[in-house]
Amino acid sequence: MEQELAAQKEKIDALLNAPLDDTAFLWDETTRKYAVKMEKIKRLLTLNEVEEHVAKRTLRNLEAFLTRCASPEYHIALVGAIKAGKSTLINAIIGCDLASTEVTPETASLTKFRRAEEDYVEVSFYSVGEWDSLWKSAKESQAAVFIEEYNDLNADQEKDSWLGQESKKQICSNREELKTEIARWTSSKSPTHYFVKEVVVGLKDFDLPDGVVMVDTPGLDDVVVYRSNITRDYISRANAVLVCVRSDALTGGELQTILRVFQNARGNAEKVYVIATQIDTLNRPQRDWEKQNEEWIKYLKAQTCYGNKEIAQQKLIPVSAWLYSALLSYKDNRINEDEDAFFDLESALLKYKIRIEHLTEKYDEVKEATNIGLLKTKLQSEIISRYKKMMVDDICAAYEQNKEDIEEQMLRLQNDQQEIIDASSKGLDEIRKKRAEYEKKMKAAEKEKKSLEQLVSSVKTATTKRADEVIAAIKGLSAKNARAR
Repeated sequence: MEQELAAQKEKIDALLNAPLDDTAFLWDETTRKYAVKMEKIKRLLTLNEVEEHVAKRTLRNLEAFLTRCASPEYHIALVGAIKAGKSTLINAIIGCDLASTEVTPETASLTKFRRAEEDYVEVSFYSVGEWDSLWKSAKESQAAVFIEEYNDLNADQEKDSWLGQESKKQICSNREELKTEIARWTSSKSPTHYFVKEVVVGLKDFDLPDGVVMVDTPGLDDVVVYRSNITRDYISRANAVLVCVRSDALTGGELQTILRVFQNARGNAEKVYVIATQIDTLNRPQRDWEKQNEEWIKYLKAQTCYGNKEIAQQKLIPVSAWLYSALLSYKDNRINEDEDAFFDLESALLKYKIRIEHLTEKYDEVKEATNIGLLKTKLQSEIISRYKKMMVDDICAAYEQNKEDIEEQMLRLQNDQQEIIDASSKGLDEIRKKRAEYEKKMKAAEKEKKSLEQLVSSVKTATTKRADEVIAAIKGLSAKNARAR
């Protein structure tokens, strides 16, 4: 037994002291320290005699933590109801119309935008198991339109071509090619889009630091609960969240969307920014928003949201992403006077009491009124400029969560082992007790056996003696009779 324990200790010491490649964690010393600790713990937890007693969830979280330390990313997620203007806002921030803004919902999968050395689109697909869960969700949520459109596009014929396939990456030579490639995988008119789990768009001229990722998510009110749950899960994991809600009216639906986001933010309300979109749709955008703003603050200052009026006012930003992008197109001469876009822009400008022929001199004024510049400034000063520190803070928080989980698992394992030891000890005591009782009974039986043998022997002796006497008497009687004759 002692030899086995010594061998086990030697094995554990060898694991802990084995060389560890920490080059992936060198971007931050605190992260490196925590990652090295967790890497060593992972080695111990994956020992054959230990792993079977550790929850799979714990091992998954540990693996995710190490991946996060090695490949740090700071995610800014855009969430909201379908057609709340998320994709239009992303296009305005990017400065290029890449995300689809069709009337029909287009964002059915996570679409990530990040800075890269070259423009590219990388697509990953659902596994068979994930698709089965999604399809089951569609049926259970009675997503009749989803299923009908799926059947109309004969998407089932393409299913086996994409499910479980390796990721595909396409380098693009220009933005038009990039836009076409994105549409290929995300357009609701393409049967392929049903099987796409995630799209990553690399942008050569994107004004974001390496590691900062902007994410367009499926709608929170997606008819397929599986897809809306992806967004809910992402809200809790994202480092910052821009919740997009139409500015024209704060109805029950819009308020419910906002409250869902705060619920899924898990107590970290300050990472949420409420973006009131499409202010250009108001009759008098600047005047009408002043009234709307007061109404929104009443709800956002509540404990269920920010819990503070000043913070609520700071985090509420009204924008017109469409007008901002239209202004850029007009300035770059990408709008012709006979196009619908020209008349749409002309109509929007009238709400600001500006005629399109005066746009050149009023351009900066209207551009500022869209508040996209304000939003970009806030993102830069409150999020992006501090992203590294915030990333490290998030990793520290994740480390503590993993540490608590592992300690809980080890305590449970220790208690389970103690129960086994106690049960074993109790079992031995029972065995000893039974054995003592058995030995006592055996001794009593032996004693009884000896007594019985003595009794039998006595009876046998007495019987034998008596028989001898009878035989002798019979013989004597026979002799006497013989003489008498």
